[in-house]
Amino acid sequence: MQQFDITVPVVGSFVVHAAGRYIKYMSGSNGGGDASLFLTPGAQGGSKIRLQPGFAYRVADDLGMPDSWTLQNAAGSAPIIGQVVIGNGKIDDSTVQGVVQMVDGGKVRSLAGNAFMAYGGPGPVAAQYGRVQLWNPASNPNRLIVESMTMLANGANQAAGFVIGLPQLATLTVLGMSKKSGGPASVAGIYTDTTAASVTAGQLMNSLAAVSSTSVTFTPKEPIVIMPGSSLTLYSVVLNALLGCTYEWYEEANV
Repeated sequence: MQQFDITVPVVGSFVVHAAGRYIKYMSGSNGGGDASLFLTPGAQGGSKIRLQPGFAYRVADDLGMPDSWTLQNAAGSAPIIGQVVIGNGKIDDSTVQGVVQMVDGGKVRSLAGNAFMAYGGPGPVAAQYGRVQLWNPASNPNRLIVESMTMLANGANQAAGFVIGLPQLATLTVLGMSKKSGGPASVAGIYTDTTAASVTAGQLMNSLAAVSSTSVTFTPKEPIVIMPGSSLTLYSVVLNALLGCTYEWYEEANV
């Protein structure tokens, strides 16, 4: 087992010319942001493994032994300086610090400025259905990982369903707000409109209902992934009723 100092640039790669099936990302920092690395084993072609500091990866015994490891900056926000260990053994770390790193990945994303939430909603319009959309523009290099959606009913009972992949709606309400105070907004945002067209049951991923002046939250067991140039839309099935929705998501490089 050998330890190597690494300096991974924002753009490009850092190659460690060392053979071994096992690599552990011992430590890494870019000044407080997301210090995740993409690792490519030399003998595995285009395979990429994402690791945070303290995590490790071992190539299966039935695959060829990597003769080198290529490291790339996953977030691309600042150069990462740290250490990796490469070899054919294994290092276990059962300290509390290692457990906290695994459980608190959400805090890491918030500190890195990659976590967002935002609210929007159209008011009631006669003979119209309200729609609230999380739109990810095609120019965004990131995909959106949607963790929860909260529907608000205010002034009337409300029922609505989620539709994936609708075209961009007419009105931008707000861009995604960073969960880190002072963090930059997302290029993805909340769009709204009203329409006379009703949604069909075959379009709905899920449906929600709430009585007036209440809200209901949907947290999927697996997150919903919105690719650049696509959307997730809450589509009312009640005419002339206010519809509001808060979307909560984080973003990661679309690679």
